[in-house]
Amino acid sequence: MVKLSLDGHWKVSYVSFNEKIDHVLEDCFVPEGWLDAYIPEDIHATLRRAGYIKGHYYGKDLEEERWIEEVDWIYFKEFYVSDDLKQEKVIIEFEGLDTFCDIYLNGEKIAFGNNMFIPVVVDVKSKLRYNARNVLVVRFYSPVKYVEGMDTTGLFSTTTLDRILARKAQMNYSWDFCGRCVTIGIWKPVSIKAYNHNFIEDYYIYTQEIKDGKAIVGLEVNLNQEVESLDGYTLEVQLSKDGCVICQVEGDNDVFRALKLEVENPKLWWPRPYGKPELYDFRLVLKKNNEIVDSVEQKFGIRTVEIVQEPQEDGGTSFIFKVNGKCLFVRGANWVPLNVVYTDIKEEEYEEMIDFAVEGNISMLRVWGGGIYEPLKFFEVCDKKGIMVFQDFMFACGIYPQNQEFLDNAYKEAVYVIKKYRNCTSLVLWSGDNENDEAYTWAGRPTEFVHDKLNKITLRSACEKFDPHRIFIPSSPHSPFPDRPGGDNPKSDLQGDTHIYVHYKKIKDYRPRFLSEFGAISLPEKDTYFKFNFLRKKLENFERFANRLLNGDEYLGDGSDHEKVIYYTQVYNSYVLKYWIEHLRILKWICAGSLYWKFNDPVADTNKGVIFPTLMSTVDFYKKPKMTYYYTKRAYEDIILAFNRTESKLEIYSCSEVEQSYSGDLIIRHMDFEGRIYSEKRVECVIKPDASTLLYTLDLSELDVKDKYNEYIKVSFEGSGIVLENRYLFVDIEEFYKLKFKDAGLFIKNVRKEGDELVVTLSTQNYARNVRLNILDYKAHYQDNYFDMDANTEKTVRIKLCGGPIHDKLLYIEGGNVKRICYTLDKVQK
Repeated sequence: MVKLSLDGHWKVSYVSFNEKIDHVLEDCFVPEGWLDAYIPEDIHATLRRAGYIKGHYYGKDLEEERWIEEVDWIYFKEFYVSDDLKQEKVIIEFEGLDTFCDIYLNGEKIAFGNNMFIPVVVDVKSKLRYNARNVLVVRFYSPVKYVEGMDTTGLFSTTTLDRILARKAQMNYSWDFCGRCVTIGIWKPVSIKAYNHNFIEDYYIYTQEIKDGKAIVGLEVNLNQEVESLDGYTLEVQLSKDGCVICQVEGDNDVFRALKLEVENPKLWWPRPYGKPELYDFRLVLKKNNEIVDSVEQKFGIRTVEIVQEPQEDGGTSFIFKVNGKCLFVRGANWVPLNVVYTDIKEEEYEEMIDFAVEGNISMLRVWGGGIYEPLKFFEVCDKKGIMVFQDFMFACGIYPQNQEFLDNAYKEAVYVIKKYRNCTSLVLWSGDNENDEAYTWAGRPTEFVHDKLNKITLRSACEKFDPHRIFIPSSPHSPFPDRPGGDNPKSDLQGDTHIYVHYKKIKDYRPRFLSEFGAISLPEKDTYFKFNFLRKKLENFERFANRLLNGDEYLGDGSDHEKVIYYTQVYNSYVLKYWIEHLRILKWICAGSLYWKFNDPVADTNKGVIFPTLMSTVDFYKKPKMTYYYTKRAYEDIILAFNRTESKLEIYSCSEVEQSYSGDLIIRHMDFEGRIYSEKRVECVIKPDASTLLYTLDLSELDVKDKYNEYIKVSFEGSGIVLENRYLFVDIEEFYKLKFKDAGLFIKNVRKEGDELVVTLSTQNYARNVRLNILDYKAHYQDNYFDMDANTEKTVRIKLCGGPIHDKLLYIEGGNVKRICYTLDKVQK
């Protein structure tokens, strides 16, 4: 195959919607005065580089950029084609065009695009000029004007209807975490491919079963045979591990239509932290007369995944992910695109962000249905790191067209997406959409979701045909059994997966089987906040924000004290997620999964009326972990102690994800923030393996609490080589600002360097609240951060150094009641 890339330098300009461009298509046209575009690149990136639109900052007037989506954009590329490309088959492939567009080659229209998620491929053998100059023109129509006048009968959107009619990323029409930014342009690579042979069209590799020390791996191969018959063609497959060939098969196309590979004593792919994510090297080769003409390679993991959905004692139905025969309590989060301008996303960002997920004790990421299908790089990293992927199709929060033209487009999209990602080991579930079943209730038609053709027929049939060995659910949330309790409500907590957003205490009224969305809000890290809001503008609609967040407590003032607002919103977010995760883990096996909203956030602008982006993520849009990241990380540890308050009782549970039991002492101390101990209990107990276990019930009425704002309960478990701890504060989260913390008197006891780690030991005289360590403008991973320390205690924190020398850096430490202390790192660099 000969390939000519058409990426790189193009020219771009605009015309009014639907204006004629005949002059552009003439051979003598020269795009003089047009802007330079570097494909793949969205028009916003082009205009930003040229200085015609602004970058991202707080308070930006998004109406200034509204004109971009209301005009048509014309891309122009001239290129030379040599005789090398004159072969039996010559195609041009646009991997991603966003969105409604006409494509012209040498003045002739060759194709029309109407879906940003699927390629446009055109046979151009007879249309190219060989050994000559060629011209490619792509004319994008205004995506908002193009859909004007289309029938919207029966449709519903939580934002605007124009997004429902276009197969584009839905979030770009504005969402609650980003402002409107309707992308346009050539957002993926363009190339011409020429070949004189057949090639591998697609293939499907999957684990059929694991039994009696043997795995059966299924392989189905589909060859493209547009050039010639398959006479003389053979296929060869190899599955290798650590450089050793495990199995190898060679044969003709008929053999590979449905091939079974046997692997003795397979090393299984496990999601973290249940085992190693073992991967095999898969290689598929196509030969013509014994010469290789095409090949594909990838990593492949052997594993089985199913969902156990069985009746439970409370009348509900379980929703338990079972991997390799083991039932799991899933600890995870939701994932959204890293940028609203998708061509600004760099491939290396995926590794960086998924490393944060691994360190945050996450075992599953749900790719939310309002953004984009992430590149294969995302899945490759998840394969390698052991992160399961719950994948939505890109439909969200609406009722979509049910006509055949739209459904055919959606089916074509689904088939392409399924074939592209179905061989990824980390992908464990397809979901038809995000909250479309629920949208029928918002539209006042709560029973009609059962008749939705898009997710009940079109997407389901695509998955059943092209990926039958993977789980499909029509929507998230979804209640799969209409004849069982909760079956009439898409977001019932009695079956399927559900999304819940209520005041934090009300979660106790729910017993979700699998909670795939829940969350709270907070501002980002200080460095991010003040860079994005460099002009220190007052937060828009701050009063509404405070009411939504903290029931309008007056201690936040008018929002002008930015650091106070940042701190207390982060405290609120952190404790709400901790509270919910503990509740869900206590319910283990009634509930079998927790995916908080959300892990990350895009670099984005904000709508008027929304005070700030990155409100609900744990890692903010500049990739800085927030306080909440460390609270969820601790709440997702393999073994935790958790609290459940009932009336005057405090139930203390252990929640374990390991197969080992632990015997030891549960120590319960009633203390104050100066370190005085008012009472202490020591109870022998056993942490049961892979279970939620009630260890002790404390009668709070027996405690002599003199000042609830200065006292708390410290619970720890010691024994069998582990130490666990948790703290229970007597006041509600909304009253945390009333807690009576004295100056912590925290100091650095020791700092030393061990290899690529900095080891910091801290000591405190009084209770230290939310202790934060940071090295500004330096890439580092903190073993723990934003932690509390009891009075008269020490804590050692390890910091992995990833940014090179630190001799010019400053480690600073601060907290809720910790005045900033600094340590110059040139002392330890030597």
